[in-house]
Amino acid sequence: MDGERAELEATVDRLRTELEGLRTAMRTRAVIEQAKGVLVGRFGYAPERAFDELVRRSQDGNRKLAQVAADLVAAAAPPPAAREAPAPVTPAEPTPAEPESVGPVEPADADGGGADGGGARDGAGLAARFHLAAAALATATGPDEVAEHLYRTALGPLGAQALALAAREPDGALRLVGAYGVPARQLSQWQRIPPHTRVPLTEAVRTGRPVWVADRREFAARYPDMSGDDLVPGTTVCALPLHADGRLLGAIKIGWSELRRPDPDTRAHLAALADLTADTLLRLLAPEPEPALALDVEAAPLDPAGAPWFRAVLDGLLDPVLLLRAVRDEDGKVTDLRVEHANAPTVDLAGRDAAELRGRRLTELYPGMVASGTFDRLRTAAADATPYLGEAERYVETVAGSPRASAMTVHATPLQDGLLLTWRAHDERDRRIAQLAQTARLTRVGTWEWRPGERRITCSEGVPQLFGAATATGDLDPRAALDAVVPADREAVRAAARALLDGRTPVTAEFAVRAADGQRNLRALGEAARADDGRLLALSGAVQDVTPWRRAEQALSDTRDRLADQRRRTGDEQRAVRALQQALMRAPAGRPVPGFDSAARYLPAERERKIGGDWYELLDLPDGTVLLAVGDVSGHGLPAAAVMSQLRYALRGIAYDGAPPGQLLDRLDRMLCHQRADHIAAVTVARLDPRTGHLAWARAGHLPPVLVHDGTARTLDPPPGLVLGVTPRTRRPTAELQLVPGDTLLLYTDGLINRRSTTGTGTGTGAGGGVGAGGDPDAGVAQLLRACTDYRAAPDPAGLLDHLLRRFGAPNPSDDICLLAVRRQDRGQG
Repeated sequence: MDGERAELEATVDRLRTELEGLRTAMRTRAVIEQAKGVLVGRFGYAPERAFDELVRRSQDGNRKLAQVAADLVAAAAPPPAAREAPAPVTPAEPTPAEPESVGPVEPADADGGGADGGGARDGAGLAARFHLAAAALATATGPDEVAEHLYRTALGPLGAQALALAAREPDGALRLVGAYGVPARQLSQWQRIPPHTRVPLTEAVRTGRPVWVADRREFAARYPDMSGDDLVPGTTVCALPLHADGRLLGAIKIGWSELRRPDPDTRAHLAALADLTADTLLRLLAPEPEPALALDVEAAPLDPAGAPWFRAVLDGLLDPVLLLRAVRDEDGKVTDLRVEHANAPTVDLAGRDAAELRGRRLTELYPGMVASGTFDRLRTAAADATPYLGEAERYVETVAGSPRASAMTVHATPLQDGLLLTWRAHDERDRRIAQLAQTARLTRVGTWEWRPGERRITCSEGVPQLFGAATATGDLDPRAALDAVVPADREAVRAAARALLDGRTPVTAEFAVRAADGQRNLRALGEAARADDGRLLALSGAVQDVTPWRRAEQALSDTRDRLADQRRRTGDEQRAVRALQQALMRAPAGRPVPGFDSAARYLPAERERKIGGDWYELLDLPDGTVLLAVGDVSGHGLPAAAVMSQLRYALRGIAYDGAPPGQLLDRLDRMLCHQRADHIAAVTVARLDPRTGHLAWARAGHLPPVLVHDGTARTLDPPPGLVLGVTPRTRRPTAELQLVPGDTLLLYTDGLINRRSTTGTGTGTGAGGGVGAGGDPDAGVAQLLRACTDYRAAPDPAGLLDHLLRRFGAPNPSDDICLLAVRRQDRGQG
């Protein structure tokens, strides 16, 4: 058992090394592909010729391939300018000697090591580092990876020793989301920084400008209330605001161990890196919050105020709500507040609704608020991120030359870089009117009334527009209203009117009217009021715009039709894929092999929608050897099946020249990479000589075969081999093995041991190794070895395969299964 454990540990170590190599390649692949594009566009090279040129330049200059590519991209596409120019820095007090400059440095490799001997000490080196950082950040899956990639590719070569990333929460506080080089004790103590804490990070967010502190003496002078250790260690520190998508997301803080002062190129470089970091954090944190750092704190959306769900919540409130953004001058001081959003119930003293308020400043909208001092208190609340509670204050605004007053309670809560302002009027009559108006707007309802002898219908606000009038107020001409109804519904409207006049009540009619956007659906309800003697006094009722409901019903009906059509087409596709797979699996596999027994099984996924790209091959070759192979193409459906068929038949074609299995895989890899397919593939290929029992085999990211010898099963020691479809430059060695009489060799795809949970999101591909039973690959392989060892029936490969399928509960609900087994017959058998 100790020997098997050591073998498994060695296998895991090799796989981990391969995975790290793949991750490093992915971090630099983008900049290498961009450099290839530069060479293609500049010299007309083919893509392969462009890559060869990059390799040649790398070898001639004795420099990393990624750095050569970054220099090319930097020369062709300089980094973008920062969104805001950095503010000039004036030290708080002069330093005794001119500090060392943080200037451009020599280029380094893509993993952030020291200079590799190439590159000039100028701005080109910074530009190359920017593109390396951009390529690395594009692969980051969390804020901690953002911090690490940023340090290794860009900040470490500038001499920085640590950095931290902080996101701004709705109440103005900063939440630590990522760091590199920061001690764990500091991470624990600085998880959340209140907005009133005066440190470089909060100052950069409050002012929206970069903050530089030259040394610890200046730090103590500028932040006298700071006690204990700083978050980011260093002598010189800087904090840069993170702007993205028109929002202030937070800040990044960087520390240098020695005294530094940045030159203009470095300032611009750091500002561009801050923008790049902000865009990356927006991608990582905004759509679906992820756990921040290793602190077990749930990450919140960077700016919920701009989210549609948040504004929908505001629209559902009964009271008016204004979302205000701070307007700042060049020094970062709050000078005004702008209405970014007003919810649906909003109607102010001047009668203005939400649409009339959005985008305007408070000083423009409410000069009376400025004169009373309430505006200054709101501005202070926004600057200091403190709540404001004004109880039953009297507000006066002049509208059309006449003053209008109301007693209101105003509350303001800090939210992002501004306030959430709400108020409640204490005038009961105005409050009820506002509530009725709100109800009418939300339900799209208006009222109407007609009295005998009158030529016009009296309507509430908004009803004339429902019938195509240019204005929302005024009376409605009955003839004009009937003309607005589409011809097909006019008779139904006339019948409803006659029913009201004849005394039948209430009456409901639904009809369509012509509108600028095509057609509007209305529902009218009416009743008749009569005197005691039966005389008609009035007809009155309500009219409601039901267009959204009717459109929703139509959209739902259309969606159901499209879904039914999609199901039909998906079923056709799945049936085509299954037919293709079955045809491929039944393809002639050659003559029986003397001296060997063989068996193969192919079981598609139990769910039809999970048809994958698993395949096997058993083919006798002209030189007397036998080709054995199993493979798994990533993805599902027709594309995966098409790639599978290409690989299988390509392998058949190139196997006839006698090349060893490692070279066969290398050729398949070059073919797949040249086609630029969106798939990768894991494959094991073996060449067996049935006369001698000699087996040569190689793999490309696939699980190693299993050998059953003297009733005991073990996995073969796997040679290194990257999955197909990543890079055509990989070379895969060939391993050798001698099969003695009675030995059985088993090749399989990971669908046999892969049992994902029903809530998992795995793709079911074998590329890169399988997920074992219960999600543990070691456990899955161990279970397979036990199952092979437990098989004590007659030495028959077909019986062994059926035994394994029963033991693992095949078929797999979410992945295909391919099994191929060969057994060298005992002497005297056959």
